[in-house]
Amino acid sequence: MVKEISEVIAYGLVRLLVATLGVLPQSARVAFFGGLFRIIFAFFPRIRRTIEQNLKLAFPEKDAAWRKDIARKNATELGRLLADTVRLPSLTPEWGESHVEIKVLEQYQARLKEDPSRGILIATGHLGSFELLGHAIGLRGLPLAAVARKFQSQRFDAWWTGLREARGNKIIDRRGAFKEVVATIGSGMSAAILFDQNVTRNHAVFVNWFGVPAATTRAVGLAALRTGAPLYVASIRYIGEDRYSVDALECDYTDIYQDDKLSSDEKVVLITQRVADHYCEMIRNFPEGWFWLHRRWKTRPDGENLKIYS
Repeated sequence: MVKEISEVIAYGLVRLLVATLGVLPQSARVAFFGGLFRIIFAFFPRIRRTIEQNLKLAFPEKDAAWRKDIARKNATELGRLLADTVRLPSLTPEWGESHVEIKVLEQYQARLKEDPSRGILIATGHLGSFELLGHAIGLRGLPLAAVARKFQSQRFDAWWTGLREARGNKIIDRRGAFKEVVATIGSGMSAAILFDQNVTRNHAVFVNWFGVPAATTRAVGLAALRTGAPLYVASIRYIGEDRYSVDALECDYTDIYQDDKLSSDEKVVLITQRVADHYCEMIRNFPEGWFWLHRRWKTRPDGENLKIYS
């Protein structure tokens, strides 16, 4: 009973905060949430150390001053992520047309029309305002499904899922998601998998992530092999004045898919590595936007004793 009451109070306070922030200008929301992240970075040394270590691994050629600057900007971009999420239900197709540039849109639409019975597989991650990424595509009349972790609280989950599905998109529960991803693509709807975070060894393939082996989900490679669908790598980048650019490209894996000399496991690794290479390049082009606070290299390959995070 106490837990239930506490949840109701917490839910009410969060909804009140979001409603209050909803009437503020976007710049004020970004400043508010960015300030919160700066406070978190200041008072939680473990998070600071994780960000610093990740930046050292990804950009060993950069100096301490550069890393400090990226960490400072990262707080702002994480704040922008939350600020954008708050306003998702109020965004209109007209806003999307004028504020979000999607250079590959015509190519993407053409690929969908080639085979209306099969959707597109999208590999993406936690770069920039990623909640806005799927929403922006939905605003163009091209809804997609995305795999996401559910909240334990049904109230929070129903509300947050409602924000994400405001433009016809669909959220697939991460638990048992693979079958639904395959079925979704088979129905003609595109499906997105966020593949850039650490996973446990039993669900992982190890590919080079900024040149360092990283445990990466097998889901993208397996889904590509199961469906044969076109595969896009996509992210979203803030370009100033409340405008964004969707950075996306088609990742051709035909050579891997058709190579009879390779086992399925080998194909999964090669496809995952190809996708990872494209995505890491996107991070290099917008380093302040990625989730550096995540312990990306935590799980190590068998036999490696290296402990990356203290």
